[in-house]
Amino acid sequence: MSTTTSLVAERAATLVVGVFDDASAADHLAEQLRLQPGLHTVVVHPGDAKVGRKLEPEDRGIWRTLLHTHAWFMPAGALTGTAVAGALVLTGWPAAAASPAFAVLFIAMMGAFFGGMLAGLFTLRPDRGMVIRKVQSALVRGGHAVIVHPLNEVRARAAAAAIERAGATAIRSL
Repeated sequence: MSTTTSLVAERAATLVVGVFDDASAADHLAEQLRLQPGLHTVVVHPGDAKVGRKLEPEDRGIWRTLLHTHAWFMPAGALTGTAVAGALVLTGWPAAAASPAFAVLFIAMMGAFFGGMLAGLFTLRPDRGMVIRKVQSALVRGGHAVIVHPLNEVRARAAAAAIERAGATAIRSL
């Protein structure tokens, strides 16, 4: 399902990219990588109208990731908040002891809120954002990017090694 965790619902959770100055070198590497199983490979050239789609082809997987992570992290945060509130009430902290029901409700809600924030980080994938920005910068400079969406970690390492052998630096997300 994914390369990092079952919470990420995208088939290829990792993104591996190589940037080339020469279009033919990028096209040649992409052709080689397409022959290997488990590597969805595309090339992006300057002015390509489908850059966003090629970098993030799994819209539905992203939405499933959003739902999965929020469904797990928000209740986990609420339970953690409830446990913290219970501990505060039991230890006799004056604010919690004065109104235990309010303390439990408030801290549980804060836990759910912070769980939702953490779920948002999983969905936004800051690690992928860094890779996407580097590709966009390279395209502005006239570079050509080979974008690989590997299906597992072994394939991600193989793609990165192939990019390095072709003379580019492999850039990858987690």
